[in-house]
Amino acid sequence: MSPPYMDVHFQLSTQLIAWALGFYALFLQGTVVRCVRANDRDAGLGWWLGGALCVGTGFWAQALLNLVALQLPIRVGFVAPVVMAAWMPAVVISAAAIWMQTRTHFPQRLRLVGGLLVALGLCLLTFIHASAIMFQPGVSWDVWRLAGALLLTLAGCLLGSLAIRRSLVAEPPWWRRGLLVLGISALFNAGQVCMAWAMQVPTGAVCLSVEHLAGEGWVLVLCGAVLMLMIMGHLSMRLDARARRRQQALVDSLKEAQAALDVAAQHDPLTGLLNRVGFERMLHQGFESPSSPAVGPLCVMRLHVDGVRTLTETYGHAHSDQLMRHLALRLQAAMRGGDVLAHAESDEFLMLSRGLSDEHELAQLAQRLSAAVHEPCLIEGNELTVSASIGIARYPESFNARLLLAHASDAMLTARKAGGGVYCFHRNGEEQVGVDQVALQRDLRHAIARDELMLHFQPKLCAGNGELSGVEALLRWQHPVRGLVSPATFIPVAERFGLIGELGLWVLDAACRQMRLWHEAGVDVPVAVNLSAHQLRQPDLAQRVREVLLRHRVPPAMLILEITESVAMDDIEASMRMFDQLDDIGVQLSIDDFGTGYSSLSYLRRLPARQLKIDRSFIGDLESSADAQAIVEAVVRLAHALGLKVVGEGVETLEQAAILTRLQCDELQGYLFARPMPAHALLVWLGQRGAVITSPLPQHGDVDAQAGDGLTEGEVLTTWSDLGMAPLLRHIGR
Repeated sequence: MSPPYMDVHFQLSTQLIAWALGFYALFLQGTVVRCVRANDRDAGLGWWLGGALCVGTGFWAQALLNLVALQLPIRVGFVAPVVMAAWMPAVVISAAAIWMQTRTHFPQRLRLVGGLLVALGLCLLTFIHASAIMFQPGVSWDVWRLAGALLLTLAGCLLGSLAIRRSLVAEPPWWRRGLLVLGISALFNAGQVCMAWAMQVPTGAVCLSVEHLAGEGWVLVLCGAVLMLMIMGHLSMRLDARARRRQQALVDSLKEAQAALDVAAQHDPLTGLLNRVGFERMLHQGFESPSSPAVGPLCVMRLHVDGVRTLTETYGHAHSDQLMRHLALRLQAAMRGGDVLAHAESDEFLMLSRGLSDEHELAQLAQRLSAAVHEPCLIEGNELTVSASIGIARYPESFNARLLLAHASDAMLTARKAGGGVYCFHRNGEEQVGVDQVALQRDLRHAIARDELMLHFQPKLCAGNGELSGVEALLRWQHPVRGLVSPATFIPVAERFGLIGELGLWVLDAACRQMRLWHEAGVDVPVAVNLSAHQLRQPDLAQRVREVLLRHRVPPAMLILEITESVAMDDIEASMRMFDQLDDIGVQLSIDDFGTGYSSLSYLRRLPARQLKIDRSFIGDLESSADAQAIVEAVVRLAHALGLKVVGEGVETLEQAAILTRLQCDELQGYLFARPMPAHALLVWLGQRGAVITSPLPQHGDVDAQAGDGLTEGEVLTTWSDLGMAPLLRHIGR
C-alpha cells in the first residue's frame, strides 16, 4: 500500500509572475533569432551568446517560480547552490534552441530531434530546481504526470520552432505574433506546472532546507533582477535593429544616388534619351552579358541631322536645342515598339532596332525616320527644315557591338558625302570603292530630272507561231560622261543609298506612258515590268499601280508585273497579300527566275500569278544536259497543271528554242529573236514583221537605236531578216 502524500495547491499570483517571465523570454527569443540572422558572422555570434544568456535566465526563473508557487502544509526552502546550478543548463538549452531556429535549411528530422532534446532539457531544468528542496523522507514522482509535462513542453517547442521559422520568411502582424507567443508560453508554463504537480511529498516529511532560500522577499528580488536583465537585452537588440535600419537606409540612399548618377551619366539632359555612352553600354551588354537573350537580327542606325550647325550659327543654340527635342519626339513616334533611340551628339541620333533581317524592311524604317526629320518644325515663329543622313549597319554582317557602331558611322559619313538626305547601308568589302559609289549615287539622284534614264524593250514570242506576245521593259542609264551604265553597276548603288524605290516608280510610269504612246501609234503591246523587293514591301504599291494606270489610261491587263521567286517567297504572307491587291486591279502577275528559289507548291498554288519565267540558267544547259531538260519539262507540266503560262528567257540558239517548243513552253524570249531595244526601234522591228502602223512613229525625244546595248537600227532589222520567221518555225517544227 502506497504511503499517503501531502495535499498540494499552487499560489496563483506567483504562477502569473512565472508565466509573464516565460512569455517575455519567449518573445525575446524570436527577437534574438532575427537579430542574429540580420548581422554578420562576428556580430551574430555576440548576439547569439548574449541572447541565450537573457532568454535562458528567463526560462530558469520561470521554472523556479513555478516550484515556489507550489504550496505544501509545511514550510520549505531552496538550497542556493543547487538553484544556481540549474542556471547554466537553462542558458545552454536556450542557445541550442536559438541556433536551430536561425538555420533556415535545417533538416526536418534533425529539427524534430532538436525539439525533443530542448523539451527534455526544460523538464530537466524543473527537476534540478525540485532537487533544491531537500525532504526527509524523499519525494516520489508520478510517471503519468511527468509524461504529460513532457508532451506539453514538446508541443510548445514544436509550435515555437514552426512559428519562428515562418516569421523569418514573412514577419506576421504584431497581434498574430503576440497570440502565438501567448499560446506557446502557456504550453511551456503548463508543462512546468504539471512537472511540479508530479512531485509527491510523503505525509510527515520534513524539509531540511528550510533555513536556506525561503520566504517571499528573495522571490521579488529574483524577479526584478531577471526582468531587468531581459529588458536590457531587449533594448540593446532594439537599438541594434534601429541602427541597422538607419544603416540600411543610408546604404539604400547611396545606392539610389549612385543609380541616379549612373542614369544621369547615360542619359542626355536635353531630350531625356540615352546618350552615346549609355547606348554603347547597352549594346555591349547585349552581346557580352551571359544572362541576356541570344543575339538575333538587329541593326544600328546612325542619323546625322544635316544643317543643324548652320541653324545654330543663324538662330542660336536655343533654337537648335528646341529643334533636337522636336526631332527626338518625332523619331520616337516613327520607331517600332522595342527600338531604342539615343541622342549621341548635338546633331546626331543612334537607334537600335531588333528583329528586322530584311534589308527592304530596314529601308522602309529609314525612310520613315528620314521623313520625320524632314518635316518642317515651327520654332519661335521660324519654320526650320532639315534632312537626315542615315548610316545602317547590320548584325551578323557586323558581328559585334564595336563593328556595328563603327560601320554605322562609316555608312553615315558616306551618306553625308553623297549630299545628305539619304540613307546608306554598310557593305562589307566596299570601303575602298566608297568614293566612286558616292559620285555614282549623286549622279543617279539627278538622272531622272536630267532625262538620262530610258527603257529598252525585249520582245517575247509565242512558241507555236512566232507571234509577238509582249515585251519586257529593261532600265538603262545613259550617263553624260560614263556612257551607257550597266544596271548591274547602278542598281546595287540605288539599293544601298535608298534610291531603288524611286527608280522602280519611274520604270512603272515610263512603261505605262510608252504603252499609251504605242496605242496611239496603232500598236497594243503588253509590257512586263520587274518589281524590286523594296517595291513589293511598300504598303501603297497597289495604290501607286492603280494611279499610274489611270493617269496614262492603260488597261490593267496590258501590264505584267514580274517578281522574282526568291523575293516572292521571302515573306510568303506579305507577298500573298500584295499579290491579291494587285490581282484585284486586273494586272497580270509573273514569277520571274523560277527554279532558283525555294517555292512551296502549296503557296504557289494560292498565288494569283498568270505565268512563270524559267530561269536562264536552265535554258543555257538545255542542249547539253538531260537534267536541265527534265527540270524544264517538270516546271512546264507543273505550271500548266496550275493554269499558268511558261516563258523561257535567255534563248540564244535555235536548238534551245526547238527543245522548249517540244516541251510545250508557251513563250520564248532571248537574243535569238531580238536584243533589248528602244521604243521606236521596237516599232521598226514590228514593221519589218508586217505589222500595220496606223500613225507615224513618235518623234518625242526617244533615244536613237545606237544607245541600245550597242545595237543600231539597221542591226535590229538585219537580225530579224537574217533569221526569217519561216526558217525558224521550220527548225522548231523538226
